[in-house]
Amino acid sequence: MALSSAQEAIHPATEPKLISWKVVVAGLLLIVASDYYINWSTVILRASKNNKALFPMGLFFPFVMLVGTNLLLRWVKPRWALNRGQLCVALGMGLIGSLFPFYGLASYVVGTIAAPYYFATPENGWAELLHPNMVSWLVMNNEDKAVTHFYDGLPPGQPIPWRAWAVPVFWWMTFVAAAACVALCLMVILRKQWVENERLEFPLMEVGMQVAQVDKRNGGLSLLNQPLFRVGFWVGIFAVFWNIISYFYPLIPGLPTTHTEGQWFRWLEGAKPFWVQISIYVIGFAYFARVETLFSFWLFFLFTEIEVATFDRLGIAAGHGGGEAVRSQNFGVLCAYVMFGLWMARGHLKAVFRKVFKNASDVDDSREAMSYRAALIALIASLLYMIAWLHAAGMEIRVVVLYLFFTAVAYIGMARFAAELGLPYGDIAYHSITWTPLHIMGGQTVTASTLTCQGYLWAMFGKTRGFLGPPIAQMLKLTTPLRVERGRLFGVIVLAVVAGATFAILHAIYMGYSGGGFNLRAAWNLLIGPQRSYDASVTWIRNPEAPDVERMLFMGSGVLITAVLTYMKYRFVHLPLHPIALMLQGTYMAQKTVFSVFLIWIYKATILKIGGVRLYRKGQPFFIGLLIGYAIATFLSCVIDSIFFFGQGHLVHGF
Repeated sequence: MALSSAQEAIHPATEPKLISWKVVVAGLLLIVASDYYINWSTVILRASKNNKALFPMGLFFPFVMLVGTNLLLRWVKPRWALNRGQLCVALGMGLIGSLFPFYGLASYVVGTIAAPYYFATPENGWAELLHPNMVSWLVMNNEDKAVTHFYDGLPPGQPIPWRAWAVPVFWWMTFVAAAACVALCLMVILRKQWVENERLEFPLMEVGMQVAQVDKRNGGLSLLNQPLFRVGFWVGIFAVFWNIISYFYPLIPGLPTTHTEGQWFRWLEGAKPFWVQISIYVIGFAYFARVETLFSFWLFFLFTEIEVATFDRLGIAAGHGGGEAVRSQNFGVLCAYVMFGLWMARGHLKAVFRKVFKNASDVDDSREAMSYRAALIALIASLLYMIAWLHAAGMEIRVVVLYLFFTAVAYIGMARFAAELGLPYGDIAYHSITWTPLHIMGGQTVTASTLTCQGYLWAMFGKTRGFLGPPIAQMLKLTTPLRVERGRLFGVIVLAVVAGATFAILHAIYMGYSGGGFNLRAAWNLLIGPQRSYDASVTWIRNPEAPDVERMLFMGSGVLITAVLTYMKYRFVHLPLHPIALMLQGTYMAQKTVFSVFLIWIYKATILKIGGVRLYRKGQPFFIGLLIGYAIATFLSCVIDSIFFFGQGHLVHGF
């Protein structure tokens, strides 16, 4: 239903070579621009948080600027301009690279490296319980005060001690590279099943493709000729600029269209409140999602929060609380949904293995970024390296294997969430992935070095958006209709990972020394989060727990619920309940977005009831314009903050 002409295939016979130096330069510029915009707005200005989404605002605005610049080039230097397919490739590179800046991977890795010796005190017990089990090549011991200067700021005249960071950053980057290879191989193997066999819609990429759509008659942007686009654009501008007036005149009432004007609403005693805000970003993207998934999302939110209140009132899950019980349940939903999806794809997976081991001529993998054989070999090699890396860091093999299983499930599950549900925000509870192996095995049966190694996992799953699974899956969707050489597509994906990770980590270290880590907006990533992760390791070492049967029962209930919902979905095709909308409930993201999802569900359900798909498609330009106007106004708000409120910016865009 969310498909439109923007997703129609580009005819290979007429499409020029897509991946050239122009595309690579455009993609790298998007990565650098998104990194700088995210860090500038979030860390320096203390304003909008532009890197919390599966299609982050920190990338969306630079992509809009790239499309606008490309439009000018079509008039001034036509041979330098990019066509729609090339813009899509550049967008794919940006999606991958924008994962790493603050509130992405970089700050979590940096915080994990810097924290363990700097924050050690006699009270927290890190020195006697963690330090003896830590390996020197993963963390900094602060003997040369390099970490002190990172958090407190570099003394005048001293250079940044890059050499002190070289060894731990190098080894963390090898682990990140192996995890990225795992994500890439999994997405290559599953691309045909999702895109061609199941025809998942990837609603987030529908927005990107429509923004890049070029009018073939005059070379201009197709959307500019749509009156509804212009209306939506000015509504998006107004939604932010009205509230900017209140920066200077606080007595003027604001509109509930920015994060600064939102508020929590407690609707049920014992349940978590939800955030009341008309989120332009959520509404703009959610318009392209299926109406039944939107309905399922807000309905399951009510269901799970009633569960939380009931469990707490009756004393069920008294050892953890109703919220933790529901998160365990929904992690079971995630695992089950991924497993059921792989079972449904068994025919495709059999074909993949026939191609790998028998070179079956009827199985075509020429359109993949890697051959199936190369993908399987690289997947196995990367997993073996991750096993060796974690074991060398101190983790027992049996725990490593279970942890990597849940890691792969998270990569696939979050990629599927982005492909099928299409909401811009999605997250998994950090505790679910990193500590579930120990809840299954029990802390009493593992070594202290294994429990110490658990503290490192904050680096990879402090932000649990599925790592590179979603952005790589979306890039493969973007390039599916295009004639792209396999080697070049693989090359730009690798380049985006390397460039994004390298630039973001170096930039994060630089900002710490230039301004002091304690003074940065992202204190949770660098200060609180790593400390809680290492504190949890100390708690487990001091008080090792037995296998958590209660938590496993809640995970099992999630598996059962998924089985029932999946059966009902296939038995009753028109049943508007989708299990994928249940797997991320109980998270902070769900609390922050459910109200806007409810609003857009009402609107879209009404539109489809009145005018069907035709009226829905007519309304698409309005929501594209709404998003673009909102993105531009959010950037201009940051500019105003940099001039008048430097360091005390306004949180226009949060969720």
